[in-house]
Amino acid sequence: MNETNLDELDNIERRQNFRIDMERELVDISWHDSDGQAHKLQCSCEDFSKGGLRIEHDFAIAIDTVVEFKFQADHPESRFLPAKVVRCIELQNGKFSLGFQMA
Repeated sequence: MNETNLDELDNIERRQNFRIDMERELVDISWHDSDGQAHKLQCSCEDFSKGGLRIEHDFAIAIDTVVEFKFQADHPESRFLPAKVVRCIELQNGKFSLGFQMA
């Protein structure tokens, strides 16, 4: 899928769900890959809505992987929110656009 199709998907999603402006908001994410290896990193959230969120990252995460997100990690009431990878598209710049559905 190319970036044009990604833009079309984003436009459809924007019409279906209320969106919160989270552009470039840093989030902590953690997950285990298919080999059981634990991963933890911080990245920027590109979009966040009632149904899910999207990030851009340097590498792919397998579809159906459950990932835990933590917004404002330094806030004492912050908690992890589970989400499942539903889309992983390689962009022209070599990064990956990852779409998640909230669990």
